Amino acid sequence: MWKDPIVEEIHLVREKIARECNYDLKQIMNRMRKKEKEHRGRVVSKKLRTKQKKVIG
Repeated sequence: MWKDPIVEEIHLVREKIARECNYDLKQIMNRMRKKEKEHRGRVVSKKLRTKQKKVIG
């Protein structure tokens, strides 16, 4: 089966972070929140979606 090198790299980084945080979800989330604060301009936030009107035409 073909493996995507980008996906493989993401899996390796995820595993490294989990190992550094002793696989403790609370530690992982605290680390992510800290990184979000350090890089505010680079983090994409989820905006609320509004209902869109159907355009017929």
